[in-house]
Amino acid sequence: MATFASPPPRRTHRYATSRPSSATPPPPRTRRFVGAHRPTPPRQPRESSMDIDEAPAPAAYAQTERSSQKDLVFAKTEELMVGLHGVLPVEVKHALRSTDFLAESYTGCVDISSGYTLVASAKTCFLWSHATLKPTSPSPTCYILPCPPPSPTHANDTPLAPHHAIVPSRSRSIEPGLILVSPTGATRFWPSISSGLSGGGTFEALYLPLEAADQEYVSCVLRSDLGGLGVSGGTYAYLVATSTGRIFRLGITSQGGKHTVTVRLFAPPTPSSSLSLSRLLGWSAPSPAARPEPGNIVALASSGNQMFALVETRIQKWTLGTEELKGETDVAGVVREAIGGGIGVEDLEGIDLAVESPNTLVLLVSYASAGAEQDPGAMVVDQFSFGPRRVYVIVRLVTHGDSWGVDGVIVVPYVADAASPPAHPRLTLLSEGAIMAVLFGEVVIFCARNTPYNDRLVLKSSNDRFLALSALPPVITLDHADPNSSMDTDGGDGVHEAEVLIVTGDSMLRISLDVDKVQAFKAESLPNLLRATLKQAILYSPIPANPLQFILPPSPVLDGEALMQAAEGISAAVIASDAEIVRPNHDLTYQLTARKERLSWLIRFINDNGALGKMSQRSRQRLATDAEKLYACHQLWVRLNEHIDAGALHSLITDTIHVFTATHAASTSSSSSDPTPPSMPEPTPTQDVTRDFFKHRVSDVGKLLVFMVDYLGHLEGSGFGSIGALKELGGAVVATLQAALSYRALNLGVYGVELPMIKPWTSRAAVIDAVLKLVDAVTKVATDSGGNSAGKDVVDMLPELATLLFACVQERLDWLASPMAADDPNSQRDSKELEDKFAQLRPEILETLRVTSHLQPALALATAYTDFPSLASLLLRPTPYPPAANPQAPLIQTYLARYGDAFGNEVVRWCIGQGEARVVFAEESTWGPIMDKLFAKDKKGKGREGEERAVKSEFNAVAWVNDMGRDKFGDASGRLLEEATGASNLGVKHFMLSLGKLSHLANLQEGGTLDEKMLDVFHDGLNFVAVQEKLLADFQRIVSSMRGKQKNSLDAQVDAVLCAKAKILKESERKGLIAMLKNHVRDILQGKVLNVEGVVDVLTLKDNEDSIDDYATALRLLARAEDTPDVRRLSSFRRAWCRVYYHDDWDAIRQTANVTDAQLKARFCATALYHTLVLILPTIASASPNESLPEGFDLDPVQCLPVPLMPETSSRFPGTPVETVGELARDFRAESSVVEKMKLEDVYFRVRELAMEELEYGMR
Repeated sequence: MATFASPPPRRTHRYATSRPSSATPPPPRTRRFVGAHRPTPPRQPRESSMDIDEAPAPAAYAQTERSSQKDLVFAKTEELMVGLHGVLPVEVKHALRSTDFLAESYTGCVDISSGYTLVASAKTCFLWSHATLKPTSPSPTCYILPCPPPSPTHANDTPLAPHHAIVPSRSRSIEPGLILVSPTGATRFWPSISSGLSGGGTFEALYLPLEAADQEYVSCVLRSDLGGLGVSGGTYAYLVATSTGRIFRLGITSQGGKHTVTVRLFAPPTPSSSLSLSRLLGWSAPSPAARPEPGNIVALASSGNQMFALVETRIQKWTLGTEELKGETDVAGVVREAIGGGIGVEDLEGIDLAVESPNTLVLLVSYASAGAEQDPGAMVVDQFSFGPRRVYVIVRLVTHGDSWGVDGVIVVPYVADAASPPAHPRLTLLSEGAIMAVLFGEVVIFCARNTPYNDRLVLKSSNDRFLALSALPPVITLDHADPNSSMDTDGGDGVHEAEVLIVTGDSMLRISLDVDKVQAFKAESLPNLLRATLKQAILYSPIPANPLQFILPPSPVLDGEALMQAAEGISAAVIASDAEIVRPNHDLTYQLTARKERLSWLIRFINDNGALGKMSQRSRQRLATDAEKLYACHQLWVRLNEHIDAGALHSLITDTIHVFTATHAASTSSSSSDPTPPSMPEPTPTQDVTRDFFKHRVSDVGKLLVFMVDYLGHLEGSGFGSIGALKELGGAVVATLQAALSYRALNLGVYGVELPMIKPWTSRAAVIDAVLKLVDAVTKVATDSGGNSAGKDVVDMLPELATLLFACVQERLDWLASPMAADDPNSQRDSKELEDKFAQLRPEILETLRVTSHLQPALALATAYTDFPSLASLLLRPTPYPPAANPQAPLIQTYLARYGDAFGNEVVRWCIGQGEARVVFAEESTWGPIMDKLFAKDKKGKGREGEERAVKSEFNAVAWVNDMGRDKFGDASGRLLEEATGASNLGVKHFMLSLGKLSHLANLQEGGTLDEKMLDVFHDGLNFVAVQEKLLADFQRIVSSMRGKQKNSLDAQVDAVLCAKAKILKESERKGLIAMLKNHVRDILQGKVLNVEGVVDVLTLKDNEDSIDDYATALRLLARAEDTPDVRRLSSFRRAWCRVYYHDDWDAIRQTANVTDAQLKARFCATALYHTLVLILPTIASASPNESLPEGFDLDPVQCLPVPLMPETSSRFPGTPVETVGELARDFRAESSVVEKMKLEDVYFRVRELAMEELEYGMR
């Protein structure tokens, strides 16, 4: 029998008998006392007891108890199960309901011998029979007795709960008696508690002879069974121990039906008269009996004829029969040495004592840990960051002759804190000491003797208390035995169980421990123990009547890896509908709801225990993923039920699940790292494939959604697809993914998830592709239906689909950009590809939303993803001008006020890009400042992202207008020059250059500085335009002379020009050059701007009899061309000089027969070479040394022979077929061959001399 008192002092020996050298301490005022342990059979009585019948055997008691247990389970692991044994009497529940256990003293015990339970306060004692209780039993009969008041010598002391001893009767039909002893020695005895039904006023009273001067008080009471000592069965000894080390023995006698109680000192000293008589008769005087040292007796325990007393840290060994002290040993030294070598063990205190065998004791001690490394309790204490904490340790002592040695030390995983109730722990041995139970006020802890097993029961309510604990006799249950058959423990394999009854403030609990499993427990089983704790939390915490709460070990001793493995295993078991955790139910909606609640309880339990920090981010996300998948499946099931309840006779969702289940094996792993716990049974398939999927394959929901979209495409391909199919399956995919994402967003904080998610299943590439296919399918319906009402419901899905697609893509981009994804070598490539794809798709999808009358969702998405270009496009289409006619004009102003230039810049960009610049110029007061800042930034050569720009400004076509309007002529001049450089229309180029030159001059008049280089560029540009305009005028004169329908044909016009202006070229049949010239002539006739190389080709390939100066013009244009690569410019110079040289018939010129020198000179002066040299030599002569002319400007007949390579020609004519490039190469070589064959070395220098002479004559 074990008892509990609340609240006792921490140091029970502090009020021991005073030593001669010290003063007597004052009596305690707030001490809580406890009663005796469970009974152990003593051997020899010395006093008579009540003459009653023998009590029934303990085995029979356990048998009757077992038949009514386990109706309601509060906790269950592989090793332990807690169930409701029965309810408390209503009187007890009423008294305890309003009790403040921190201020009032209560004690209790569960007496197995009598079958009665006791709970007592300082004033009232309650007793009732628990032997016949069942969980369904009504309130049992309660016996209420008054407790003894403080003795007259302690009238002013605070009343405390009494010590107690139930006096068993010889028959279960007769109520037992009761002894109550107050801490101050007042004693009451009731021969039968039946008087408690009428007030309990009939009792025997006496006062123990305590020494008031020594502040002596009662510390404990022991009832010892004397049945094994030759005394009649059912005889007991009642011992009362005090704080000074004295023990009193109570005797109960019966005479004439009247019972009386007597008291005497246990083991009294030998009387002096006996010593005198011995001396008188000549007998040898017996040696005086050993007397114990005084001290506070903390606990008494008996075994057979032996009784042990724990006096502070000393153990006294007594014989009950002779009341002789056999020995007294202080075990403090050996206990300190056993606990960490004695280092860090301070303030050692004995707490309780239990007898395992006559030679083995089990001691409960506590000490203040100094946190030394050798201290086995240091890890338990580390959970507190302030002050030393007391550590509780179970020490197993084995006798060695007259001394005791330590055989083992077990640290009790409990440390009291400020919130812990004051309580004197009590130790109880189960199954002959294989398991030890330590009872605290709010916790019961079970430890194993030979294995690392430990578990705890913790009360849920802070107003509840464990009042008493007692071990039932050991029971062996037979496997597969008939519960109605008689128990036979002699044969067959059985399960060895240890059972305990516990009293709480609300009920009686029965605990069963599987001793075999406890003894087989290993350190590797700790994850399973954590898993069992988590499993209990989600299974039994929701039970309203459950007085227990489930907690994890303190953070310092909690294995984070084991916790993650256990939590993920439990989560996977819930997902897979493990029957041990999820009760089978045909109502799938109820079953899914129950599973969701299980997962909610799981994460709540982890959070309540402060253990979330022990879990890695990956593990947290696995738990969150399991929960969101289950929630998503629940929504999918609800949608399927609504579809069928609406009258549908068939469901494509069901068809998809059937096909998916048949073609896709179940996932070998779920989201958890330990997806399938070893104890999880394989799911039993049924005929309902759909329900089986939702029960056992929730982890495959992502694959199912992708398969739904593929299945929809298969239906469309086979001709069975329809708008209805798209609506049902597409809507299911959208609803399921939306449910998952919304659940995730709502529970990020609950699971401690830090974004981005690690490879989130909602944004896998397959899922994104599936959603994009749905977007395309709905867009196609919107395009093809033409406003048909049949497709309206499907088209209305488009906003949800677009929102979902954007969320999935953004989620994947966030993951790919995270540091954790950097380990994947493909992450950067995948991120770039997806980002580019998203940038392309987003404007298209938003525009689709606009044209399908979903403007507001489109605006919301563009705003959410800060896509201001798309936002501007949505607001300006379809009627940008005039601004007053645009229905979205107020919204534009709203967004401009909200987002400022970030939005305003994109409006300006859109208007310029779409040719609607008039929109911003029409509201110059609004958009003028924005344009100024945007154009000023653009002028500095910066792009949208602030990067250096190497291309022409995107705003020059409009910005110069804004600059001129604001008298910024210098800026306008620069923009016009840049814009003219890239102009493709000859008239526009001429206009830009002319206006730019005028702006530059206007800037000079406004006080600006002269930029000669820029002015030269304008002159060169205008000269180039003038040359091309002259060519255009010549060609147009030819075209104007054409007659008939061919006049309107561009090809005919080109042929006419070539016939008139390139006769020699056509006769040469150089197809490549002819084709090139045709293209250039066609562009000139169309008013397009040729590059310098093209103009040079036209000037040098056409017939120049009447325009021989064009060769020099071509050379000068090339010399001023700065945007032509040097290699290509050199090749163009060579081609021009070749054409200069073969322009004339040099063989005819060199025929000198009958020709005078004057005539020969006249022939030389009539050549193209002479005219060209006359025109370019002044340029060569006037060139300064610092500004050398480009290479190729002056070439002799040998220098001009090299031809360009084919890659160079291809770079000039990109996209030209290789065959055409080859023809050009052949023609270039033909030109050089002609010049080479002419052998002009003998005449070149003569012609050059003539040209120089002409120039010198002209200069004179």
